[in-house]
Amino acid sequence: MPKQFRAWAGLGLALLLAGALQAQPLVQPGDHVVFYGDSITEQRMYTRYVQQYLLTRYPDYELTFHNAGWSGDTAGGAVGRLERDVLTLQPDLVTLFFGMNDGGYRALDEPTVTGYRNNMDRLVGALVDAGVRVVVFAPPCVDPDRRAPLAEVDYNAMLRALGVAGREIATKYRVPFVDVFTPMLGAQRALKAADADFTFIPDAVHPNAAGQLVMATIMLQGLGAEPPAPLGSYDVTTNQGTGLRLTDGQPRRYEFALTQPLALPFWIEAGSAGAAKQIGADTQMGQRLTLTGLEAGTWQIEVDGNPATTATAAELAAGVSILGGDWSPRAKQVHDLIADKENNYYHAWRRIRLPFEAQPAMPAIYDGLFAADQGYHDLLWDLTQTTSQPTLTVMRAPSSENLALGRPYEVSDPNDYNWGIGGLTDGSWNPGPNGSFATGASADLPKHATIELAEAAPVSMVVVGVPNFGSTRTVRVALSLDGQTFTEVGSHEFALGPTQRYTFTFAPQEARYVRLIWPDRYPDERGYSPNFAFATECTVHTDAD
Repeated sequence: MPKQFRAWAGLGLALLLAGALQAQPLVQPGDHVVFYGDSITEQRMYTRYVQQYLLTRYPDYELTFHNAGWSGDTAGGAVGRLERDVLTLQPDLVTLFFGMNDGGYRALDEPTVTGYRNNMDRLVGALVDAGVRVVVFAPPCVDPDRRAPLAEVDYNAMLRALGVAGREIATKYRVPFVDVFTPMLGAQRALKAADADFTFIPDAVHPNAAGQLVMATIMLQGLGAEPPAPLGSYDVTTNQGTGLRLTDGQPRRYEFALTQPLALPFWIEAGSAGAAKQIGADTQMGQRLTLTGLEAGTWQIEVDGNPATTATAAELAAGVSILGGDWSPRAKQVHDLIADKENNYYHAWRRIRLPFEAQPAMPAIYDGLFAADQGYHDLLWDLTQTTSQPTLTVMRAPSSENLALGRPYEVSDPNDYNWGIGGLTDGSWNPGPNGSFATGASADLPKHATIELAEAAPVSMVVVGVPNFGSTRTVRVALSLDGQTFTEVGSHEFALGPTQRYTFTFAPQEARYVRLIWPDRYPDERGYSPNFAFATECTVHTDAD
């Protein structure tokens, strides 16, 4: 994370309270939380991240969430629809995220700030009078590089002033205030300093997934959400650790089993993982792994055979936080289900209840959709109780390029259906006929595919993947210098079902030919005849140093 961002984050990520802190956390067991805001809330993105994290971090709380965001709204407009859109839901806690439209997209002036302050006073006062707990969020920043008029009026100066006004109202009512603006602007400046074309607000106002993750991280910090429990720590020189047990130690490759069940992780889109690390979201939401005693260099971390992250030995010694990413299918199910839940409620509220309120048939439809909303919550409460004890694999990352990329190969049982032609060395790990490899359907075993490298090299690492279909079981790797005499260097049995990768590491061996061997299969048919052998990709690398 850039030093500039850490400095700004330290300013804004701390929970800023206008009054004394209560002993109890801001989000309590059984709470019904309503997100109240404008189009940035209606986007249903930061709200999804906040819900996902709180539901997975506190699975026993049985939290309920609803989104009452309305495009173009202001604090004044929110006062007018408060009873209809929020209080009828009988919330315990309401977050307020207004200000973007309140400033009118013009230069800073005191009457505008005063108007916002007065409307926030009315809004917070009404919620407090109704017995609702309130959290005031400062408005987010804009990206003036993306819209010249916003740069000309310095609209961020207006938003900063509105945030100060919001803090004053929070002070008056002794409710929590979270400064979203300052750390978000700091992150934007730091990322632009590294890349002048960077933005996480493409239209200048509405953040994309990375920007929404910035806001969600700040909000979760402000709500007092704790980081998840660590994965564990281990010293490979003393073979001692906490939470981890070494199950397999090979040259430059270690496998660990968790000694305690692991709670469901936080999942984000793979494309946001890099940005997440830059903005500090992995520290808030990731599960921490600490490994000491590793030799210097870069290491790959896999969870259940799926890539999770890379880190240097020094970084692992200090501890790295791993986000859920693609290695946790159940966590992705929770993320996607929350999106479906929010869309269902939006449909019930905005497409059925409000436009057809006077129609006699409306309540039956709305009540049915609202019952489905409760069903979504019930399912989420069940899913977030899920625990697992995955296998962690830590291995030296290759320093060489993939020597097998685009290289030709011969197959003992060629595929006659034009399925996955070239897919073994095309550089794509995507399952399917356009990215994976398949042998023919002959029942004879073993089968093999032999890759010819451009020239002989001291090979020390081969990575093989299998898709989430087919009956592939064991894959063996053998090397040869002349294409005639092969020496086996590793064997791995894949589980039936999930998409997986396995990294074979071994002492460097001079080779020009790399052979994958399928000696057996599972008897179960999963989408295709068990006689086919599949692989998503094979990469070949020289010694890590």
